[in-house]
This record gives sequence, C-alpha cells and structure tokens, in this order.
Amino acid sequence: MGKLLKNSFKKAGKIGKAIFKGVFDTVLPNFKASFKEKEQAFIDEPVKYRFDFWRLFSAVTVWILLLLVFLGKIQFSDITNVLSEFLNEILAK
Repeated sequence: MGKLLKNSFKKAGKIGKAIFKGVFDTVLPNFKASFKEKEQAFIDEPVKYRFDFWRLFSAVTVWILLLLVFLGKIQFSDITNVLSEFLNEILAK
C-alpha cells in the first residue's frame, strides 16, 4: 500500500513539475526542452527522442490564453477566477 501511494505521489510530482516548466516556457519560450534525446545503448542505434507532453501542452495553453487576453477576447480576471475556483475545489477535498 505504501509503495503504491509513493509511486502515485512521484508520478503526480513529475506531472506537476512538467506543468510548471511549461508555464515558465511561456515566459521564456523553450520548446526544444520538451524534446530530449534518449540515451542510446549502442553506437549504431538510431537517435530516439523523449517527448514531455505535459510541459509542451501547458506552454501552448498559457501562450494561447495570454494571446486571447492581449487581443481582448477574454479578461485576465476570468482566468484568475477559474483558476482560483479550481484550486479551491482541489484543496477542499
């Protein structure tokens, strides 16, 4: 039971870290950080890449929201209200 809980927290922490990095990528865009080369076991093995979906997804989402605020399609207060309600729901559980 303890190992399962520990693994769950570890995965949630990795997702949270990737989302935080994705939000930070919006401020200082760095899409190449979402694609990293995997280590190769053999020299003649083709290059493989690791894809951090959550980091890229959060970077693109925040960038789109900032663009919509800049164009006047949505209000920044709407975004903060939705985020605060979401966090209140999470913390209430």
